[in-house]
Amino acid sequence: MKGKTERPVGIGTGYLSIMMIFVVLCLTLLAALSYSTASTENGYSQKSGEYTKAYYAADLAAKQTLAAVDSAAAKYDDYTDFMLLAELDEIEGVEYTVLMNGLEVRWVTPVNKSQSISSAVRYSGAGYEMLEWRTVSVNDISDNHLNVWSGE
Repeated sequence: MKGKTERPVGIGTGYLSIMMIFVVLCLTLLAALSYSTASTENGYSQKSGEYTKAYYAADLAAKQTLAAVDSAAAKYDDYTDFMLLAELDEIEGVEYTVLMNGLEVRWVTPVNKSQSISSAVRYSGAGYEMLEWRTVSVNDISDNHLNVWSGE
């Protein structure tokens, strides 16, 4: 006969319950972090898609302006012709400068509140040369002249 009851040596049910709760908490935390990251990435993707759509719409508008300017300039051999300049005045947003040997045309197409596409073309006897086609900050478009005293 045995005098003592022997307990089996091993892990008790309390330890298993604590481990299970810890594992569930860790998995819940990882799931919450994954959801938060996915939500943030989705927001970035939406903003990126909106910007890309706006940029390509502005790029198309800038190319349409270039086509209108080129169409007007193709009709004239003399880039100082009054009729050509009158046609350029009718194209929205276009500014031109008559040069001794040609014509320089500039325009700015807005992309969004903070960026625009700045474009410039020079026409001469050999056709046209693209001077500028770049995305700029709205603050960069204005001429940055130095405030220098002119003696007046």
